[in-house]
Amino acid sequence: MTALSVGYYWGGRIADRYPSHGLFCGIVFLAGLLIVPIPLVAPAVLEMLNVRDVGPRTGPLAASLTLFIPASVVMGMVSPLSVRLAARSFATVGAAAGRLYAISTMGSITGCLLASFYLISILGVREIILMLGVAEMAMASVGFLALRRAPVAAAAAAVATLIVVLVAPRLFAAERPGVIFAKDTVYHRITISDEGHIRYMRLDNYWQSAENREDRRRTVFRYADYMHAGMLFAPDARKVLLIGMGGGTVPKRFLEDYPNVEMTVVEIDPDVNRAAERFFDVPSSGRIRTFGQDGRQFVRRSPDRYGQILMDAYLKDTLPFHLATREYFQEIRDRLTPEGVFVANIIGALDGPESKLFRAVFKSVQHVFPNTYAFPVEFGDNGYADSIRNIIVVGTQGAPTTRAEVIRRAAMLRDRVRVPGFDAVSRDFYTRRIRTEDVPVLTDNYAPSDWLIHSR
Repeated sequence: MTALSVGYYWGGRIADRYPSHGLFCGIVFLAGLLIVPIPLVAPAVLEMLNVRDVGPRTGPLAASLTLFIPASVVMGMVSPLSVRLAARSFATVGAAAGRLYAISTMGSITGCLLASFYLISILGVREIILMLGVAEMAMASVGFLALRRAPVAAAAAAVATLIVVLVAPRLFAAERPGVIFAKDTVYHRITISDEGHIRYMRLDNYWQSAENREDRRRTVFRYADYMHAGMLFAPDARKVLLIGMGGGTVPKRFLEDYPNVEMTVVEIDPDVNRAAERFFDVPSSGRIRTFGQDGRQFVRRSPDRYGQILMDAYLKDTLPFHLATREYFQEIRDRLTPEGVFVANIIGALDGPESKLFRAVFKSVQHVFPNTYAFPVEFGDNGYADSIRNIIVVGTQGAPTTRAEVIRRAAMLRDRVRVPGFDAVSRDFYTRRIRTEDVPVLTDNYAPSDWLIHSR
């Protein structure tokens, strides 16, 4: 918006001084010329910002300013110049401006919907940006030809062709070593890579899942083992719902270790489900059902009741706020059996400046479930409450329990819960008080999750 404002201002001044159709075509060509290299320089810019660790707010803002302002300023110049050229007299300026801005707005709406719902799914971001730049240069070349400026049109077409020939091979070069799959979807950029004997799934800038290809029962990301904490409270669950697929570490282990369990997995991005099935050997039939839809909508519409509902859809710097409110947790509770439990993986700290989001979610769960417990991953006896880690929150509807009782239950479940180090999970039952007086209950009306994440 800032760049367009600057472009509108300078475009208006240029339109009054040099109202020329040739200049108009030149500006359109320049806009395309500035757009084409964006995907080429973006990795270096993003890597620089990532290395400097400027933060999850400043980083995207700085990247957007660096990558998109030059082309956006030039594109902003097009509108006032179009109005100046379209108006035949001072008396028709209003009609010309209204007509052109109406066409521009409809074009923006069409482009937004087309890119969001269709183009990104089949082409990807880099391809769309390249096509946009080439299309603008091509339109400018046609414009020069219509103005009977064949030499200029030929030169513009030659420059456009040269740019595409130079940029396209580098733009579509192979991914970095080890990457075996990469795709832009409506929700993420999915990247699957092999690094040694470990296969990773990455969604955007976050490591989501990992699998040891030589020893598939050996967990890479330890928090996945702690997702079995629900067995300490509802060991006889027959139906388990998991919200958030990732690479499928959790559902695969549940299916393997608990032969009586039927898994339902809901992931908002269907391409993540397909990637998990293709690259991480997650089964697509039998005792597992997978759905590509929003987790809250699924919970609201589901006719089933579950012995456990697992939540693994939160990231460190982003959190779908509608999946962390009191009303949502009430809907979760309504889909549980009387003995059922709710288990959620949250990334944060138990106390200190990094803890506000975790404590707000914990407080919201407390308002719905009579008993709410925390299992900080690999906390041990000497863990620091202010350090960021995965924290498993368990909400139960039964009688309250103690750490000693949880450890006793873990010992009784050794033959059923075959997760390595499950005794450590029970020993990480957190007994200290979790402060909640300075954080809000998250509701559908008020859920400042972004502020809670970045208020550190």
